[in-house]
This record gives sequence, C-alpha cells and structure tokens, in this order.
Amino acid sequence: MPQTKVPPRFDWAIYADATFAGLAALIPLPLVDLYFEWLFRRRMVRAIALKNGRELNTPTLNELNRNRSGRLRGCLLWPIKLVYTFLKKLSRKILYFLAIKEAVDNLNTYWHRAFLLDYMMRAGYLDHSQEEVVLAAEALHLVLKETNESPLLQLARQVVGSVRHVLLSLWRWRRRGEEDATVKEARSQMSQRWGDFQAYFQGLIPD
Repeated sequence: MPQTKVPPRFDWAIYADATFAGLAALIPLPLVDLYFEWLFRRRMVRAIALKNGRELNTPTLNELNRNRSGRLRGCLLWPIKLVYTFLKKLSRKILYFLAIKEAVDNLNTYWHRAFLLDYMMRAGYLDHSQEEVVLAAEALHLVLKETNESPLLQLARQVVGSVRHVLLSLWRWRRRGEEDATVKEARSQMSQRWGDFQAYFQGLIPD
C-alpha cells in the first residue's frame, strides 16, 4: 500500500455530491429523500475520480459504492422494510427537528467520505489489485464509523440551518448543475470554514 501524505484541500467539485447526499434528509417527502441520498452518494465516487483525472473500473466503483452500513441495502424482505422506512421517515418529517439532526449527521459522514475517497485516489490506494481495493474500502468504512463526534458537526449545523427549498435545489443541481441561493450559501460557508479543520483532516491520514 502507498503511504503518500496528501494534504487536505477544499474543492467544491469533491464535496458537492457529499453535501447534497447529506442535505437530502431535509426533503419533506419520505422515500424521496432516501432516493436523492442514494443518488448523490453513488455519484460521489465517479465525480471525485473525474476531478482527479481518474477513470475507475466497474469492480472498483461497485466496491466503493457497496453499502456496508445496511442503511440503504436491499434484502428479501424489502417490501416490509420499505413500509417500515416510510413510516420512520414520515415520523421524522412530522417531527422536523429529527430530520435536522439526521441531515447534520449525514453531512458529517458524507464530508468525511468525500475527503477519504479523494485522499485514497490521490495517494494511489486504488491503483493496484482488486483485493487491495476491497481492503481500502473496508478501511474507509471503519474510519467512517468513528467520526460521529467530529468537529465538522458544527459546520454541518450551520449549513443545515441556512437551507431553504432543499428539494428544488437538489433537483436543479441534478438536472442542470445549477447553483441557486441555497447551494451558493452552502458552498460559501464550507469554503470559509474548511481551513479550520486542516489539522483534524491531517489526523485522519495514516502516517
């Protein structure tokens, strides 16, 4: 495995899909929010690879997109699970503060995921055998499990607190890559604060 030290950087092209995947929890329609989260989560890997001038093969894309947490995983009992998910999502839309907490937590997770994916690509962790890609994907999952109390949560709360009309914003970005006031505000807040977390991000990178 390569051990190249790659410094943190803020680049909207790397963090845009991560941000939208996190903000999807604010969409007031159960299952629609889940769809947009799934959509932008899957777009992340290809978008980050493109930004790094890379084209990942299909097995690598599938491995990095494989859900290890079980949140979006299908199963034989998916109709029952779908009903359960709908009811749970509906309750969170009724109690909107729960949706806000979910969005904050999701932003925190997806920002970490975007940072780590970018690092893995720039450091060359995905340039070798499929077995090493699997190990890298497992390491990514393990690190994400330990980020529940990161300093990024404060910024996530700030971004979520300024969001308006999230469904329309995500739809415009998905269809035309158009930045409305909500997207521009999120981008600006992240750009201004990202440097505050440089030491933290450096700590996530192995020596």
